[in-house]
Amino acid sequence: MGTPELISLFRQLTDEELVHRASSGDLTEQAQAVAEKEVADRQLSLPVRQAANAQHSAYQGDLVIVARHLTATEAHMLSSCLNAAGVPADAGDTNFVQTHSLLIGAVGGASIRVPANFVDEAHKVIAAYQRGEFDLGEDFNVGEPPP
Repeated sequence: MGTPELISLFRQLTDEELVHRASSGDLTEQAQAVAEKEVADRQLSLPVRQAANAQHSAYQGDLVIVARHLTATEAHMLSSCLNAAGVPADAGDTNFVQTHSLLIGAVGGASIRVPANFVDEAHKVIAAYQRGEFDLGEDFNVGEPPP
């Protein structure tokens, strides 16, 4: 896509969509420059990127499998737990495990992968998860739903 097409594309976007795309970090260098110019022309401002996102967007090493589970649900739960603890994690092979349940043993189940720089931290979080440190007590009250 050339520059005239990019200019046309970004001019057609609403202010909200333009700001969202320009601050996503998913654009090519050329598209980012065109989007930022359109943002400036409309006198809009881009949100400041958070340091946590910048940390996770930098290369942190190859993905390493830190755990495996027989069900996709378990893998997604542990992956979410790791992400909530600040460890970028990804549940892999989950579609295969769900689709071909008879072959789970052949692939070893669904995997949880983290960047190499986070392996030690991931093992600590997984150990705490397995010890039940994140379990909610019997008296846990979620409260009233919002109106």
